[in-house]
Amino acid sequence: MALMFSQSGPQRYISDETAYQVLPDYFHELGLKTVVFLHGEKGYAVAKPFLPKWPADVSVIDLPFNGECSYEEIDRVKKICTDSKADAIMALGGGKCLDTAKSVANGTKLAQIMLPTLASNCAAWSALSVHYRENHEHIDHKIYLRTSELLLINPKVIFNSPLDYFVAEIGDTLAKFYESERVFEHLKPEEFTDALIISQKMAKQCQEILLKYGVQAVEDMKNGNYNENWRQVAETIIVTAGTVGGWGDAYARATAAHPVCDALTAFPRTHHHLHGAKVAYGIFVMLSLENQEDDLKDLLPFYRQIGLPTNLTDLDFGDATNAELDQLVADITAPNTQLHLLPATDISPAAVHHAITRVEELTQAN
Repeated sequence: MALMFSQSGPQRYISDETAYQVLPDYFHELGLKTVVFLHGEKGYAVAKPFLPKWPADVSVIDLPFNGECSYEEIDRVKKICTDSKADAIMALGGGKCLDTAKSVANGTKLAQIMLPTLASNCAAWSALSVHYRENHEHIDHKIYLRTSELLLINPKVIFNSPLDYFVAEIGDTLAKFYESERVFEHLKPEEFTDALIISQKMAKQCQEILLKYGVQAVEDMKNGNYNENWRQVAETIIVTAGTVGGWGDAYARATAAHPVCDALTAFPRTHHHLHGAKVAYGIFVMLSLENQEDDLKDLLPFYRQIGLPTNLTDLDFGDATNAELDQLVADITAPNTQLHLLPATDISPAAVHHAITRVEELTQAN
C-alpha cells in the first residue's frame, strides 16, 4: 500500500446565510492587514448584498478574476499579492477562481479564505488546483500541503447561481463514487485504514444523496423553491465530495472519468460544455470500460431527467472524425493520465476506443 496523506478539509467551515459576517472579526483574529480579494464578476454581484463592511484597519484589495485558472493568471495574482505585501488571499467565485487562489498561496504564508458562489465542485474544500491554458485546454493538477484557513458557504448565494453549473457538478460529484469504487474493491481488508473507511463512506454518500434528491433539487432550483433537500445536495457537491479525496488521497481521487473530460478539452467545440458535464460523460466511458453496462443503463434516466450528456453528440462531438477520435483516445490513455490508477481493467487504446463506441450504441438504443 502506497503512503498516503489525508487532509480532511479547511481549518474552519461555516454554512449559513450570515456566514460572511464573520469576516471582520476573523481578519482581526488572524491579525490580517492586507487581503487580496479575488472574485468573479457575476458571483460578486450576487454575493455583494451579503458581504460585511470591511474593517477600516484592513486593506482589502479588489481584484477581478480573469476567468481561467492558468499559470499566467496565477503569476499575475501572485505578483499583486507580493507587491502589496498581502497577508491573505480571499477568493469568491467558482472553482477556477478558488483554484487560482490556492495556487497563488502555495509555497507562501498567505492565509486562504474561500467563498464559493457556485455548487460547481469541491474546489472550496480540497487542497488541489486544476490548471488550464488560456484557451481552456487542460494542462495538469497539483495537490498542495495546506488546506484553506476558512471556508464560508452562503446557501442563498449559491441557490441564485446558474442552474447549468449545478447540474454539471451533480455529474462531477457522482464521479467521486464511481471512480473510487473499483479502487476500494481491490484493496485488501488489512489495507483499509480509518481514513479510507471514511473516504469510502463519503463516496457512497455522494451517490446516494444525489440519486435520491438530485432530480427534485434541479426542479426546485428552476422554480426558485429553496429548501433543505436542495441545500443537502449543494453541500454534498462542495463538502462531502471534498472529503472523499481529502481522506482517501490517491485512492479516492480521479481514475477514468476525469481523463476523458481532460482529453475533450483539446477540442474547441467542447469548450462551452462545463467540466462536470464532461466528467459525467466520462463516467459512462469508464463503466463501459469496466463492463458495467447495467450500471450505465441504470444511470441513463437520471442523466436525461436533469440534462447531463450521455454521449458525444450531447457534447457537440458526435461528428468527430476518425483522426479526432484517435487523438481523444491517445490523450485519455497517455502515460501521465489518472486512467492508469484504475485497477484490474484493460485500459489499452483499443479498449478505450471500444468503450467510447459502446457508449454511443447503448445511449442511442436505450
